[in-house]
Amino acid sequence: MAIGYPIVSIAIGLPLAYVIATFAADLLARGGFPLPPEGRRIGCIDGLRGYLALSVFAHHFIKWIQVTRLGEDWALVTISVRFLHQLGAAGVALFFMTTGLVFYPRVLAGFRACSWPAIYTSRIFRIVPLIVFSVAVITFIIYLRTGNGLDDKYPIAAAQWIITWGEPPLLGYENSYRLNAGVLWSLWFEWLFYILVLPALALIMDVTRVYFSSYVLPIGLLLISVVFRTFTPTSIFLYLPLFATGMCAYEVRRNEKIVQLLRTPAATTIAVAALGFGMVVVSNPYYIALPLFGFFFVCVACGNSIWGLLRTRGALVLGESSYSIYLLHGILLSLFFIDAARITRAVSTQQLPLLLPFLALVLIGFAALTFLFIERPAIRLGARIVRYWKVRRFQPGASGIAPMSNSAPQ
Repeated sequence: MAIGYPIVSIAIGLPLAYVIATFAADLLARGGFPLPPEGRRIGCIDGLRGYLALSVFAHHFIKWIQVTRLGEDWALVTISVRFLHQLGAAGVALFFMTTGLVFYPRVLAGFRACSWPAIYTSRIFRIVPLIVFSVAVITFIIYLRTGNGLDDKYPIAAAQWIITWGEPPLLGYENSYRLNAGVLWSLWFEWLFYILVLPALALIMDVTRVYFSSYVLPIGLLLISVVFRTFTPTSIFLYLPLFATGMCAYEVRRNEKIVQLLRTPAATTIAVAALGFGMVVVSNPYYIALPLFGFFFVCVACGNSIWGLLRTRGALVLGESSYSIYLLHGILLSLFFIDAARITRAVSTQQLPLLLPFLALVLIGFAALTFLFIERPAIRLGARIVRYWKVRRFQPGASGIAPMSNSAPQ
């Protein structure tokens, strides 16, 4: 184990951060924070998403300790405790599974039954406005730190951030990506899924549904992508099995007997044990650990609330705010470790993680505000445009363009 890592205080501060975040979110619910209607939820995925985003937040908190207190690079968490690395990697992996689950109905509907302009309009209004806000905030922070104004490189660099193609320096500020913890890479793969994978699978479904049961397609995608991943491990094939796992979870949900079995206390125990084993023993969620995380995800997708936790109001508020938590937590961490360094320097490295609950509280409040005043209005605007496409392109009863609440870190 690397010398200097504050293991004891992490073990105290991390679970306390989850508890404080849940109670704070519950207070927001009591105060009238809007929750998704029961009928729009898929299993207990809404209750899971917020905890995934908080896990990524905790992972990047450890990274900032590496950089600012231990003199290490911004790379993988180098500590030998795999759990701390898996907080980030497994959190994103389960987000990708969520995307596969939520958008699989479009595949089932088939290519001709979907209004693709409406789908992409909905996605743009769901994802882009908060990115634009985050880029504006990050630009302002860099300006305050450096005094550098807009230059001729800024429009192209900012555009790359907004479309998630990359995170080049803004205003000439080195390592600009650390201000959002470099999270846009995952959204780039989300876009590849929406633009390339989703319509391709819908086309294939139109052809194959005559000959095979629908579950053959996601299982086939899972197996084929695992094989291709062996030859191109750094491409989308590394993540495609995760999307496929989410699709398989949707197929499992269609079997009521299996659903009832996966909601039992015994299934809960096995699912939590599988998640814990994958987090502690395995270094990443992509290979041998995939069945472990996949089983946990399938259980949650089938409505297993993990002893009631994922059905609490606090969990649902965190789920609604999960995209804001995911996209904006890097800004809070950068302010804490860089701009507030004069204050935080008085706290020893071994005690620093004890401030995680306080940071989580600030993050939840910030994320709730951005959800209410940026995400939600943009979603509603996108929904109005989607309804226009539905009236124009669909007959009554056509399938699948209404926006769903169970989106990945979006």
